Amino acid sequence: MKKPICLFLIICFFSCSKNSEISKDNKLILVSQPIVIEDDDWQFEGTENLIFVPENRNDPKSRKIALHFFKFPAKEKSKLPPVIFLGAGPGESYHTDVFYDGRRAESLRWELNFVNKKRDVILINQRGNPEAPGLPIHNFIYEWSNGGSLNKPFDLKLMNQNRKEGYLKYIHKYTSKGIDLKGYDIIHFIDDIETIRKELDYNKIALIGNSFASQWALGYMQRYPHNVDRAIFSGVEPLDHNYDDPNGIWKVLEKIEEYARNDLNITNDLPKGGLLEAFKTIIHQLEKEPVVVKVGNEEIVVGADDLRFSIMNPMAKGYTDQIESWPKYITEMYYGDFRVLAKTSRGRMYNSSSIIINPLFNNSLGISKEREDLLNSRESVKWLGNINSAYSSTRDICLAPKVRDEFRQHITNDIPVILIQGDMDLSTPYENAAFLMNYLNSGHLITVKRGFHNAKRAIILGDSILANDIYEFMNINFSDVSFQEYKTTLPSVYELPKYTFWPISGQSLFAKYEK
Repeated sequence: MKKPICLFLIICFFSCSKNSEISKDNKLILVSQPIVIEDDDWQFEGTENLIFVPENRNDPKSRKIALHFFKFPAKEKSKLPPVIFLGAGPGESYHTDVFYDGRRAESLRWELNFVNKKRDVILINQRGNPEAPGLPIHNFIYEWSNGGSLNKPFDLKLMNQNRKEGYLKYIHKYTSKGIDLKGYDIIHFIDDIETIRKELDYNKIALIGNSFASQWALGYMQRYPHNVDRAIFSGVEPLDHNYDDPNGIWKVLEKIEEYARNDLNITNDLPKGGLLEAFKTIIHQLEKEPVVVKVGNEEIVVGADDLRFSIMNPMAKGYTDQIESWPKYITEMYYGDFRVLAKTSRGRMYNSSSIIINPLFNNSLGISKEREDLLNSRESVKWLGNINSAYSSTRDICLAPKVRDEFRQHITNDIPVILIQGDMDLSTPYENAAFLMNYLNSGHLITVKRGFHNAKRAIILGDSILANDIYEFMNINFSDVSFQEYKTTLPSVYELPKYTFWPISGQSLFAKYEK
C-alpha cells in the first residue's frame, strides 16, 4: 500500500510562490500542490488545495481562514460539469487516510473512480472541521459534563443545562482568541462551495452527499439553483427537517417489531403485548421508580432517560447488530435484566464533547415554528423524550446568524436528483426523502428496504451492477434523453437481506459481552 506524504503546512505554501495563484479579484489566494493517492490497483491524481477566504464574509475587516479541498481532473476529456463531494456530519472530513481505511474508503473510491472518468472531481472540507487543514484552531470543539453519578439515574435535562454552560465557556474561549463564530453558519458553508466553483471557473456543478451533506447541498440548490447540474443524495435531510422527527424513530421500531413477530425463531419468546408495548412499560416503570442494578461490585441506578439515551442496544457493533439484537435487548429489560443498560450508563459520569461547528451550523439553520410544533406534538415524544435537545439547549446562545423561514421553505425545482434512502434509517427518517420528492420534478427515489443511514454505500458495496446503473446518471445527456425516460431504468425499491434476530432465550446479552 502506497500512502502519500501530506506536506500541507501553510507556511510552505506561502514560501513556494510559484505554486501560488492570486485570484482575479486579488482578494482570494489559491494555493495548490500536486498529489497522487494510489494503491496497487487504483490511483487518483490531482491537486490538494487551500483557498483563503474571509472567516466572516459580512465583516469587511474579517481575518482569512483556509478552505481545504482536493481536485482530480477528469481522466477523459468531456464537457460535463465537475462533481463536488461534500462530507457528512458536520465533522466528516476528506484527507488522504480516508482513501485507504474501511468500508467508507472502499465506497468512496468506487464513486470517485466512476465519476472521475468523465468529470472533474472536487472534495470539499467543511470550514471549522478539526480534521481538515486550514482551521482557525486545531481542536475546534466544546465540552460539557454529563452530570451523572452511579447512584442517580441519568437526567437529560441536567445534561443539557451543562451542555449549554459548556458551550458558553467555549464561545468565550474562541472569541477571546479572535475567532469569529459568526462565520460558521449555513450561509458561509454554502458560499464556500460557490467560492470554489467561481475560483475554478466552472459554470455548473453536480453534487453528491450523504446525511448532513445532503442538507448542505440542498442549501446550495436553494441559494444557487441555476448553478446545479444534477445531484445524488442519501440519508436525506431537507432544509426544514433539521430537527429529527421522533415518529421517524418510532416507525423504525414498529418495523423491527413486525419483522420480529414474523420470525418463527423468536416470536414465541417476545413479550405478549409486543415489543413497543414492552418498551412503553419499561419507560413508565423507570419514570415511576428507577432500578438499582448490580454490575460486578458496583450498584448502578438507571432511569427512563438512561433508556431514552440508549434506545438501541448500546453494546451492539453497527446498525445491523442494533436491529438484530433489539428484540432481545427490550425483552430482557421487560423481564428485569438491566445489566447491559447499566454497564453502558457509566458513561454519564464523564464529560462529552462535540465539534463546535455542529451547533453553529444546525442552530443557524434552525427550524420553523410550524415544524417544531408538529414534532413536539408527536405522541412518540412521551416515550422517546426530546430527541432534539442538543440543538434546542444551545440555540438561544448560538452566535451564528439564523436564516429566515423563507430560506427553509421547500421550492419545487427541475434539477435532476436521485435519492437513495433506507427505510430503517434511525438518523434521517425515510419520510424525509418521501417528503422531498414532492418538490423534485425530475427526482427519483430508490427505497432501500432494510437499509440504514448510508443505504447508498450498501448498494455500492453489495450490488455493483445496480451501482453502475445508478451512477450512469452522471453521464447521461438529458438533452438527448429525458430524465423521466432515464429513471425507468432504475428500480424504485431495492431489498437488502433479511434480518437474523438474536435468540431471546439462552445466554443473556450481558453474559455475551462479558466474555
